Amino acid sequence: MKTENNINPEFKRFTILSREKGIRHFISTRRGGVRFENYALLNLSRKVDDDPENVTENRRRLARYLEISPDHLIIPDQCHTDRVQILTDTWKDTDLSKTDALITNKRRICLCILVADCVPILLYDPANQVIASVHSGWRGTVSLIVSRTLEQMIKIFGTKPGDVMAGIGPAISQMKFEVGMEVAERFEFLFSDCPEILWKNSKTGKTHIDLQTANRKLLQRAGLCEEKIETIHTCTFATPDLFFSARRDGIHCGRFGAGIMMI
Repeated sequence: MKTENNINPEFKRFTILSREKGIRHFISTRRGGVRFENYALLNLSRKVDDDPENVTENRRRLARYLEISPDHLIIPDQCHTDRVQILTDTWKDTDLSKTDALITNKRRICLCILVADCVPILLYDPANQVIASVHSGWRGTVSLIVSRTLEQMIKIFGTKPGDVMAGIGPAISQMKFEVGMEVAERFEFLFSDCPEILWKNSKTGKTHIDLQTANRKLLQRAGLCEEKIETIHTCTFATPDLFFSARRDGIHCGRFGAGIMMI
C-alpha cells in the first residue's frame, strides 16, 4: 500500500556537467517519492522489497524531471562486475544482465546507475558526444571498471581522455567504510602510490577505504585532467535524510540513482 507525499523530488547535480548545454544529468535523493515502510520516498530499485507500483511511480517522477519517457531510463542489472555495455541504434534490445557500466552516443536515453554506498560515476566526452555511467563499489574499483569504461570509449568512439568530464557522486566515506584484510590487501596493491586511500583505525586495527579517491585516481591514471573531475563529498552513511545506505540500513534498503543523457 502506497502513501503519497507532497514533497517534490529533490535532485543534486555536478557543477562541471551543469555547464554543458548538450546534456542533462541527475543524482536523486530520498526526497520526493512514494512512501512505503522503510523505503520511504524516492527508491528507484525493483530488486529490494519495495512495492513495485511505488517504484514505477518513482521512476515516472524521475522521467518527468528529465522530460523523457520512463522507458528511456536505462537501468542495468548491476552485479558488481566489470562488464561494460554499449548502447547503439538497437539499444532497446541490449542485454543489460550483470552489467555495471553503460556507454552510448545516442540521444534522449538516460544511462542510469543505482547505488546505496557504492560510487556512481558519470562521464561525458563533448568532443565526440559520448556519455557513460559507471557503478563502482569496492569490487568494481579493484576490477578497474571505470578504467575499462574509458578504454571502450577510446576504442569505439575515439574519445581522448583529456576531453572527458567526470562526476563522482555521493558514496560511503572512508570513515564509515571498514573492510577486511583481503579487501585491504587488494587496495594496497593497486594504490601503493596513493596511501591516503587506506586508513588504519588505531582503535580497532581495521582498515578503512576511500572509494571516491580510489576512483578519482583511476580516472587520473587514464588521462583525465584534474580540473575536469568533480567529486561530491557527501557520505551516504552519514546522511540518512538524503541518501540510502546499505551499510547503515541493510542490503535490502532502497537505492538512489545517478544518470546522464544527451538531449
